[in-house]
Amino acid sequence: MTINVDSILVIGHRNPDMDSIAAAISYAWLLEQTTSDKHIAGRVGQVNAQTAFALEHFNITPPTLVTDVRVRVSDLVEFLPFLQPHQTLLDACQSIANTRRSAPLLDTDHKPIGLISGAGLFATMADALSSTSVLALAKEFDRPAQAAVDTSGIILHGEEFIRDVINQVLRSDPDEFLVVDSDGRYIGLCRKSHLLSPPRRRIVMVDHNELGQAVPGLDEAEVIEVLDHHRLNTVPTSVPIHFRIEPVGSCSTLVAERGIEQGITFPKGMAGLLLCGILSDTLTFRSPTVTARDRSAGIKLAVMAELAPTDAHERQVMQAITELGQQLLSAGAGLETRPAEEIVNTDIKFYETNGLKVGIAQVEVANLSELTDRLSELRETLQQLTESQKLSLALLMVTDVVRGNSRLVAVGQHRVISMLPYTRLDDDTLDAPGVMSRKKQLLPTVFAVLSQAT
Repeated sequence: MTINVDSILVIGHRNPDMDSIAAAISYAWLLEQTTSDKHIAGRVGQVNAQTAFALEHFNITPPTLVTDVRVRVSDLVEFLPFLQPHQTLLDACQSIANTRRSAPLLDTDHKPIGLISGAGLFATMADALSSTSVLALAKEFDRPAQAAVDTSGIILHGEEFIRDVINQVLRSDPDEFLVVDSDGRYIGLCRKSHLLSPPRRRIVMVDHNELGQAVPGLDEAEVIEVLDHHRLNTVPTSVPIHFRIEPVGSCSTLVAERGIEQGITFPKGMAGLLLCGILSDTLTFRSPTVTARDRSAGIKLAVMAELAPTDAHERQVMQAITELGQQLLSAGAGLETRPAEEIVNTDIKFYETNGLKVGIAQVEVANLSELTDRLSELRETLQQLTESQKLSLALLMVTDVVRGNSRLVAVGQHRVISMLPYTRLDDDTLDAPGVMSRKKQLLPTVFAVLSQAT
């Protein structure tokens, strides 16, 4: 699906987790209800197992996959009627008269031969037009349209980014360019003036506020709003924007609160999805990041999602929430059948401080004993990551969601690893009892170590 450049894209961070997907889908819907602009939810990567479970459970379509938000040539294309070789100069005249634009001439496979402009058509027919013979003019009109075609113009590909073709466009005389798809078939025309001053795609960032975690190409887009619950490390903006960062356990909580504040009831499935976002990020209200606001929003969303009757006691609602949370966490937990690359890359975030770059991945398991048989290949994958991303430290945080503990698989500079305040076990992993939150518990510790390592 192509996202129209006039639409506002609501999108979370790279390697999207449950909260990022739920927030993007639900906030795009909420903004549709409360503003006049068109909003589309997007994702920067594949959905993980937890998210896939929740989307299927609540019958919701995943957001559109967006790999880059830079404007492409196809975003500026206008489809105009075309001519084919069997048509005549009269057909070309009629087409140009109707559209006031050049007429594309295509072969039988819909691949461009060239453009017929008004000036080119007039030049071709100049002698016949100055003739006093009606018969000569009629014969001229009956000639093939190809007689007036200009084949010297450049042809642009729709998937090309504007910045990659702009120099070529500047060196060309025509005011319009033929545009083709990946198979070389005509999709429309593009004006030079539009290419020289392209629009910037408008972005609402949810569940993140860092350029390093954002969708590629954000530097060529326009961020108009941020809704997040992480540390402040913001992208630059040219004008003031709506900016809301709150210390809660989940971005889905902020989306839910925004709707509730405006008296809006989320659809059943969307309420369930938002609840899953909260339950995932707070590990069913057991993470140290959880707040009373998360619990309050979760209870209200559970009622909207019809997990319990509207007149149910709060204890019954919490029981339904706990059951959903167990299903959700179980769907995403486990190491046994997943490739090491997937385990490391599904939920990884990169950070930089004091000139040192670190990558921290997190995976959830039902029992830390699952880690033993996978250690060798996980370390190898982390080593490859440190080399490809030039990391000082790569950590895989393996979290036991049942017992509330974590183990760390660490690869990188030995001096940095040795400074981490966790007990080294016989298998060379680091024991982190009671540590469940990457954001609130592990990251501050890592940053403190990196600040001393420089």
